[in-house]
Amino acid sequence: MKNTSGNYSLGLSAYRVFIGILILKNSIFYLPMAEQLFGGDAIVPIEFFWINLTSYNLSFLAYPFELQYAPQLYLITLIVLSSLFIFAIGKRFVGAILFIGILVLGYRNNLVLDGSDNVIMVTMPFLLISNAFNHLTLTINRQYINFSNLIPDVIIKNILMIGHYGIMIQICIVYFFTALHKLQGEVWLNGTAVYYTMRVNEFRATDYNILLTKNHYFVVLSTYFTVFWELSFAFLVWGKYSKYIILFLGVILHLGIWIFMRIDNFSWVLIASYFVFISNKDYFKILRFITKINNSIINTLNSKFIISNETNKDK
Repeated sequence: MKNTSGNYSLGLSAYRVFIGILILKNSIFYLPMAEQLFGGDAIVPIEFFWINLTSYNLSFLAYPFELQYAPQLYLITLIVLSSLFIFAIGKRFVGAILFIGILVLGYRNNLVLDGSDNVIMVTMPFLLISNAFNHLTLTINRQYINFSNLIPDVIIKNILMIGHYGIMIQICIVYFFTALHKLQGEVWLNGTAVYYTMRVNEFRATDYNILLTKNHYFVVLSTYFTVFWELSFAFLVWGKYSKYIILFLGVILHLGIWIFMRIDNFSWVLIASYFVFISNKDYFKILRFITKINNSIINTLNSKFIISNETNKDK
């Protein structure tokens, strides 16, 4: 298999930035409720935290959340680490500590977790060994030990490739098995699932939810489209041209979920993961296309402005 990690470094870096921003946002959001969510008397008893760590042989990761101000200090640490991670300061070292930090936070209170946390947990380990620290960085002039000089290039390239493909495969697995799980539900099989999901009070974000779900064709088509798209993603996303169709449809789907159901983190983290499927070469093509369109619009407006001025002078 040809190593392509370096050819996708822009998308990997963009995904790194987004994950850092999402963790930063969540940590800031949790901070005012730190005691209620993660303290000694939080909604999830502290005993469950010890049991979870022990059951996974992770007792060495124990943190004294029960101490006064300990939850606040922990979240502030995550805020600092995620900020560094966004700008690739400390690179994989900071990323590894941040990953452990959010892992422990999830063990302390899994009620705060949602689908986006699951996506982050299964993709971040691969992100840390990928070529995700070449772009969108804030360079600090410090000398670090370069361990890459001690490892043969072929091994480094293979590790970077595993990181890149690992993320893409995990996203495919998420969609494929989500679709298989849906197919076990009667409402997905009979084409009425969207009717119920869009009408749940907790997720009914707009008044249009009721209006749309009154349309039988919309309900049935959107229900079956969702399942078909999730099943086909794992196969079509590898095609040279089909991947852009499947990714575009994915953006539309998740934007719809965000607009009509306000499931924001999950929608945005999956849209952000699409960046890793697009090569640097294609990003530059897109940039040149946008630049060309922009220049064309500017030239058209300038031409109209000049013609208008000349017409006014003639008058």
